[in-house]
Amino acid sequence: MNPSDLKIVKFAWLLGAFLCVSGEAMADTHDRPNIIVIMADDLGYADVGCYGCKDIPTPNIDQLAADGVRFTSGYVTGNMCGPSRAGFLSGRRQSTFGYYSNVSSPFDPAQGLPKIETIASLLQKQGYVTGGVGKWHMGTTPDQHPNAKGFDDWFGFLGGGLMYYPLDHPSYQGRFTPLKRPAKHRDLQHTMPLIHNMTPVPWDQYLTRELTDAGIAFVEKKLEQPFFLFMSYNAPHLDLEAPPETIAKFPEDAMTAVPGVTPKSRSIYGAMVYEMDQGIGKLLAKVNEMGLSDNTIIWFLSDHGGMRRTSDNRPLRGSKGNSYEGGLRVPMIVKWPGKTATGAVLHSPVTSLDIGATSIALAGGDPVSAGLHGKDIRAYMTGQSEEAPHEALYWYTGSYKAPAGVMREGDFKLLYEKGIAQLYNLNDDLGETTDLAATYPQRVQSMLARWKEWAEGRQPELWGKSRGSFQYADYEWLKGSQHYRHTSK
Repeated sequence: MNPSDLKIVKFAWLLGAFLCVSGEAMADTHDRPNIIVIMADDLGYADVGCYGCKDIPTPNIDQLAADGVRFTSGYVTGNMCGPSRAGFLSGRRQSTFGYYSNVSSPFDPAQGLPKIETIASLLQKQGYVTGGVGKWHMGTTPDQHPNAKGFDDWFGFLGGGLMYYPLDHPSYQGRFTPLKRPAKHRDLQHTMPLIHNMTPVPWDQYLTRELTDAGIAFVEKKLEQPFFLFMSYNAPHLDLEAPPETIAKFPEDAMTAVPGVTPKSRSIYGAMVYEMDQGIGKLLAKVNEMGLSDNTIIWFLSDHGGMRRTSDNRPLRGSKGNSYEGGLRVPMIVKWPGKTATGAVLHSPVTSLDIGATSIALAGGDPVSAGLHGKDIRAYMTGQSEEAPHEALYWYTGSYKAPAGVMREGDFKLLYEKGIAQLYNLNDDLGETTDLAATYPQRVQSMLARWKEWAEGRQPELWGKSRGSFQYADYEWLKGSQHYRHTSK
């Protein structure tokens, strides 16, 4: 064979090898599952049927658990919306980048996510199309907008909540238009516009239904690449609002008596949870209709424990805002058709950080090199391994200068706040009624020393108290809103 012929053969072989590898890569891209994460807001641990709820039917969430895996020790990284969501979205413990509190002044440019990768941006790098719907609460500057944080498509609101009907709805009777100046942070956040990427959009129905429709519209795009969808409902977060016909399904005298919760609040809250469950059912029906079910992994969780005024966290102690189990332990479910068992219940602790790490691994990335703090728990959730994913779990729930937090090691939980340590055995005492610190002083010392060593990785607060009013901003997506004011630059 002459040299020229040899070159031709060699080129043909290399081309064939390239096409073969490219074909395999293309096949891998199509074989990687779509990922949907559905996050509720302020949902109580016992406010889902499969977790024991008796007064609020949640058939679609329950079916998700029946078709997949339910975790009894699912945790989030914070007991308040902002820190918990910052942890989930970044895949990192939020104390390691100084995110300790909720955004209280949405137009203060100092408040919100810093320059940091998110699960969405990491999945983009793996070839995923990324969509987000609903609550953001991670800041409003151009650098903090979801489109700048890895979401190709975003439909929702950038504050910590939104009223459940448009502001001109008759039930408000002008309450929010115009707002009094200076407006309180809650009214500021709850009256910002609903936006699609950078454009405000009109809407005329109950917000939970509007968000469900947006999630369905994203799924209907028939994307060529695998997709990631973050369905970030703000239900059942306050304010308590629901369609009258739905509230009528939950008569006050039929609601479970929950200490500290009025029957009226429980009734409306029940209607809100039910509306969210119905929306989840419609979204998953669309996934099935599109022929995507077999290759879509679906997660469900709450961003933290339920509010004391609305929710039922029993048998857990505590609620949103504190570090007992009722503040940090949440309903958590995953369905991965053909991979996870159906109706399985797993008891070893897992966290919301594991969702991000597992998602990046599913996408073909490396969670460790990406700097993520969760674990790839595919082996555990599919039953390939019975080994607990975590030897210990840690939380930082204080401020930078006022250390406070939690450590869970096996069945023992250490809670440290204001220089005082408490110890509970969650296997024997899930309700955290008996402090065992005096009974096991050596265990307390050992766990506290480990927690303090771990907590040394915390960083100073990204922001303190707002300096200034920050009642207005000149973002394009605010045009037409009472919060818009042009400023010369």
